[in-house]
Amino acid sequence: MYESSSGVEIKFLFKCKFCCKILSQQIDLDRHQLKCYSKKESDNTNKYELIINELQTTIASHKKEIEKKLSIKDRIIKKIRLECEKKLSEQKLIIDEQKIIIKEFQDDQRKQNRDLTDRIQSMAEKAIAKPSTLNQNTTTQIINNMMPITDAHLQEHIQNLNHLHVQNGASGYAKYALEYPLKDMIVCTDFQRRNCKYKDENGNVISDPEMTKITKRLFSAIKERNDELISEYSAELQAKWKALNASSNIDMNEEEIVDFSAKTNDALEFVMNVLSQKRQVNEMADGMRPELFYGFVRELAAGCYRADK
Repeated sequence: MYESSSGVEIKFLFKCKFCCKILSQQIDLDRHQLKCYSKKESDNTNKYELIINELQTTIASHKKEIEKKLSIKDRIIKKIRLECEKKLSEQKLIIDEQKIIIKEFQDDQRKQNRDLTDRIQSMAEKAIAKPSTLNQNTTTQIINNMMPITDAHLQEHIQNLNHLHVQNGASGYAKYALEYPLKDMIVCTDFQRRNCKYKDENGNVISDPEMTKITKRLFSAIKERNDELISEYSAELQAKWKALNASSNIDMNEEEIVDFSAKTNDALEFVMNVLSQKRQVNEMADGMRPELFYGFVRELAAGCYRADK
C-alpha cells in the first residue's frame, strides 16, 4: 500500500499466476495457491510431461535395443540357412554318387551274367551241332569213363564257391558246378527235357530227368557255404552304404525322406534279391523248385550237353 500525490491510499494487488485471481495481500495469495485448482493442473501437467518424456526416452532406447537384437537374429538365421543349404547340397551330391555307384555295379553284374549266358549258350549250340560220335568217343563211352559223384567229392569243392558265383545267380552256380564238382562227371543227353546221366557212389549210371536229384545233392553240399558268402556279401553292401551316408548329419523333412527313398529303391531291391536267392538255394537243397532252380538247370544242361546215341 502506498499514498498517491493526491493523498489517496492505494493498495498493492497480488495476482495468481495460475488462475489470474487478484488478492490484496501476499498471505492471501500464498493461502490461495495452496488450493488453487489451476496450479494443481499445471503441476500435474508438468509431472505428466516429465513422465511421458521419460517413457518416450525408455521406449526409444528399448526400440533401438530390439532393432539391434533383430538385426543380429536376422544375421544368425541367414547364416544357418546358408549352412543348411550347403549341407543339403552336399547330401544331394552323396545321393547322386550312391545312385551312380549302384547303377555301375548293377550294370557290371548284368554284363557278367550276359557274357556267361552267351558263353554257355554258345557251348550248347556247338554241342548240338556236333555229330553224335566224337572221334569214336560216344556218349556211352564218355559215361562209362566218368568217375562216380560221391558226397565226399561234392564236399571237397565247396571252398571253390566264391562271391562271384553267388552274385551271378543261376549262371554263377552252374559255372561253379561245371568247373569244379561236376566237371567231366555229368552228361546231359536230352537238352529239351534236361535229362542227364552220371554215376552214383556205387558206380551205377543214374538217369536224372530234369536234373532234380543232382541239383538237390549239389545244393545240399553248398548250402552252408552259400549262406556264409551271402552274409559276407550283405555285410559288405551294408558297410559301403553306411560309409556313403556317413556325412549325412542333418535331419530331413518328409519330402526329402520320400525323395531319398525313391533314389535308393534300386539298391534296396538288389539287396532283397540277394536275400531271396539265399532262401531259394535252401529250398533247392530241400528238393524244391523255386525260380532259381529252372535257371540253374537250363545253364547246367547247356554246359554238359552231349547228343545221345
